[in-house]
Amino acid sequence: MITNSEDIPAEPLQADKDGSSLNDHLWIPEPESEERVVVTPQASGSSSLLSDRLYVGNIHPAVDEYTLLQMFTKFGKVSKLDFLFHKAGPNKGKPRGYAFLEYLHEGDARTALESINGKLLRGRKLVVTFAHQAPPEEPGGIRQAGKGKRIDARPTTLSMMKSGIRTRPEG
Repeated sequence: MITNSEDIPAEPLQADKDGSSLNDHLWIPEPESEERVVVTPQASGSSSLLSDRLYVGNIHPAVDEYTLLQMFTKFGKVSKLDFLFHKAGPNKGKPRGYAFLEYLHEGDARTALESINGKLLRGRKLVVTFAHQAPPEEPGGIRQAGKGKRIDARPTTLSMMKSGIRTRPEG
């Protein structure tokens, strides 16, 4: 049996430890009305490109979604949180170390960016930028020196010897 949302009585959400409810922290969209709003995509060079969406990087693995929401809801209503996890490989199920947050209002995002960028959380300085300025991710995750491929592109002595390249004149 299908019921309308008007048939279901609204129950108040349970209060948090500090006395605030989830409604104080999250924005829940209203049910769609009969009117439809048509959104036209803007040019890619637009200045309003995702100015309400933030990239949060350098997140400690012990930090969870709730902790991020506690930090960022101080500056306004968070409409969306994308907390990313590894899908495959040895780190499957573990946090990737970054997240994306979207605010209901652009001004709240700017205030959060200015206030939280560079702050310590679990011993790590958070990197907060607008989402369109986020650093590109490498396919295997962030590559650290000493692991994986060499950082510099210079050939090694062994590879030069194998290929027959001479570096010093003989004589």
